[in-house]
Amino acid sequence: MDVERTCCSGFYMDSWWFAMIQLQDVGFTYDGYENAVIKRANLEISTGEFVLVCGPTGSGKSTLLKIINGLAPHFTGGTLSGRLLLNGVDHTGGLPHNLASMVGYVNQQPEGSFVADTVEDEIAFSMEQLGFDANDMTQRVKRFASLVGIEELLTSDLANLSGGQQQRVAIAAALAAGQKLLVLDEPTSALDPSSAAEIILLLKQIARQEKVSILLAEHRLERVLKHVDSVIIVHGDGSVSKSLPQDAFREYRLVPPIVELSLRLGWSPVSLDPSSVEGKSIQPDQWSRKPSNDMSAAETLLETKDLQVSYGQTEAVKPINLKLHAGEVLAVMGENGSGKSSLIWAIHGLGKRTGGSVTSPWGDPLSLSDEERLGAITLVPQKASDLLFLNSLAEELQESDTVAQVPPTSTASLFAQFAGRVDPRKHPRDLSAGQQLALVLAVQLVKGARVVLLDEPTRGLDYEAKRALARIIQKLQDEDKGVVLASHDIEFVAMLATRVLVLESGRIVEEGTPQEVFADGRTLASQTSLALATPGLVSVDQVRAS
Repeated sequence: MDVERTCCSGFYMDSWWFAMIQLQDVGFTYDGYENAVIKRANLEISTGEFVLVCGPTGSGKSTLLKIINGLAPHFTGGTLSGRLLLNGVDHTGGLPHNLASMVGYVNQQPEGSFVADTVEDEIAFSMEQLGFDANDMTQRVKRFASLVGIEELLTSDLANLSGGQQQRVAIAAALAAGQKLLVLDEPTSALDPSSAAEIILLLKQIARQEKVSILLAEHRLERVLKHVDSVIIVHGDGSVSKSLPQDAFREYRLVPPIVELSLRLGWSPVSLDPSSVEGKSIQPDQWSRKPSNDMSAAETLLETKDLQVSYGQTEAVKPINLKLHAGEVLAVMGENGSGKSSLIWAIHGLGKRTGGSVTSPWGDPLSLSDEERLGAITLVPQKASDLLFLNSLAEELQESDTVAQVPPTSTASLFAQFAGRVDPRKHPRDLSAGQQLALVLAVQLVKGARVVLLDEPTRGLDYEAKRALARIIQKLQDEDKGVVLASHDIEFVAMLATRVLVLESGRIVEEGTPQEVFADGRTLASQTSLALATPGLVSVDQVRAS
């Protein structure tokens, strides 16, 4: 029918409009649980629509995506009700391999799902499974590699690519067989701001140019909001809603920094991106400066001298000298591959170290026994699930209390501050990525070490969970503990860091307070500093409500 149409979300489509996805009264309940994760969801997503899927940590975002690609219930277990229509055809309960020609899926850690060694073999894999002609495969591999900007990497080893490059390979592989629906679960969670922005713009281009419908689950809404056509919120009580971006946010947990800033200052309409703030200003009495934090007189908890890390011929960390004082939160930032994780693992004593030394009141962490190290310096790794090995959340919490020799429920109380109430019978591997991170944070922090090393601790956390984590870190400060935080999360760092180090190719290239490092116009700038361009103002927490 040759007519123009606007769908219910307000997303404009032309004469080729039709619904790519229809959910009709869809519900889902995991085996052994009384409460449904998804209740009577009714949604419609158009061809070429770019949709943000968001919600509190553990609300069911990943479950919703897995319903659409068939992983739920076939690989997760559970009971599915209602109807799922893809391109007008009923695929309710369809097996994942039967949906593979229609639905491409990219999970949070694409490197963990790669099946080949090289880029071109990974892109070709799905086409091989679907029986594509060899010549057609060759042409499609080149076309989609070019589309995502990795045509020069086709013969490269996947293990040697950066995080952003791996995400591009995963996207190309998910679309190469002609899929018209792309589902992505937190694809930018481990990427630096520049790499994340490139991936989001790439997805927007694919939606427009290839008429591919895209569902993107994401916690860092500030990265995505201005680019999407609509927003689906999975609320955490089983309900699911869809609306335009400017109408989506009614829950404090989901408010990204620029929206919170708009609400505090009474801006109308609400701004979704710092670049949309024109003619806005802030009065001197509407914000406060962060107090200066000169830690030089405080106890030194950690000091590195010419610390180096090399992998073969690659120098991941060039000679670095730094000090960590009691009550300090030291943020280490930089692009993917700049050396952040290598640095904090080398400091901890379990990571590789090829030169230099680390000193502390307890000696070099390399010389400490495992028990001594747990009481002095603790590390929360980027892949939290590596530290989970028991069969239920309850067992993990109880084991943590026993190992740390703390009163019963101490770990559970800390976990609840991060993730809220979670069924203790749940298997740790069935927790969301954010809940797994919250659990490992609780397990590691309850041990009471004086030095806490955190590698991307906000990955998978919603805004309220981040604030809970910030409160915990501030409590550690009050207890004269020191925190080293490796992070891409500018807004989180702006909220609580006392000092920021920026790494580039293993070297410190910038050092200062958040107010100095995140000044307007810098490569690293918070949404607040970009929106208001006021020296010294970098965080929404500094702004008073009108």
